[in-house]
Amino acid sequence: MQLTETHLPAVPARHGGSGALTHTLNDAARITGLSRSTLYRHASAGRLRLVKVGGRTLVCAASLRALVGAEA
Repeated sequence: MQLTETHLPAVPARHGGSGALTHTLNDAARITGLSRSTLYRHASAGRLRLVKVGGRTLVCAASLRALVGAEA
C-alpha cells in the first residue's frame, strides 16, 4: 500500500487545529514504519526536518509526508 496523506494513521494533534504541525520521533516511526535510527539518518542527509523545542526533538509533519512520497 502506498502511503499518502489521506492514508496516514491519525495521530492526536499536539498544536490544535485539524492536524499536527509536528510529531514526536516515536509517532513518526509508528506512522511510517521506519525506525528512529532511519529517521535520524534521513535528517542527517537533509531529507527530513527535525526541530528542537525545549529539550524535545520533533519531526516536521510536512517533511515527513514529503519523505514518504505524499504531497507536503
